[in-house]
Amino acid sequence: MNRGGACASVGAGSRRGMKGQALKGSSGKSETGSRAVGRPRANAAPSADPRADIIAAAARLFRAKGIAGASVREIAAEAGLKKASLYYYFPSKEEIVHAMVEDVLAPALATQRRLGKAALSEAARLYLYLRSDIELLCAAPYDCTWLLSHGSLSDARMGAYWKQRQKLLAWLAARLKQGHAKGEFVACDAATVAQAMLAATEYSVTWAEREDRARMAQTAEQVATLLVRGVLADGRDMDSVKVEAAKR
Repeated sequence: MNRGGACASVGAGSRRGMKGQALKGSSGKSETGSRAVGRPRANAAPSADPRADIIAAAARLFRAKGIAGASVREIAAEAGLKKASLYYYFPSKEEIVHAMVEDVLAPALATQRRLGKAALSEAARLYLYLRSDIELLCAAPYDCTWLLSHGSLSDARMGAYWKQRQKLLAWLAARLKQGHAKGEFVACDAATVAQAMLAATEYSVTWAEREDRARMAQTAEQVATLLVRGVLADGRDMDSVKVEAAKR
């Protein structure tokens, strides 16, 4: 799933759109003023959060050597920890991969549930979710699209994550259908457009300036605007959608 994940081993498609894939991960710290396009720098200094350091270290090694090629010992060394210390946080390498997926999937699903209960137009609901999702994915210390393409559904938990990812798509499609019924959106193939929207958010991690948080937020706003504006019905304007969203 992609967001399911997300990442260090994600691949083409989406949280995302390819079977056998995993999703996104937890957020890492960024340095003000640095401008790294795409993946964040490879040698982040240890932080006060060993779990996040382990995930970030694993992401770098998974990308360089593949999930199978990176050992637990190497991940621990990359994170600045002893192997025994790593096992305190993750009992196996597979648990690290699962955490990377869960760290991006769970927040995305929670955001959808929260927005689903809010008194909002479908356009504002969709805009807020897409913007939030891009920020979430870009804040992760790994490229979730790579993780997606390299995950394995032979792993029962990864298979379950993949099913959870389908909920992201179903929610997006529901917004498009309900928005059309309310006169907010044009008629479209909701399932196809939902896939395109998810792909756009997930693959933003491959080119966004992820260590520049201000720039990253601007990117999220611009991409979300483009996606929602593309389905707005005649007589609806994006400025009104943003004004409504800003009140949340």
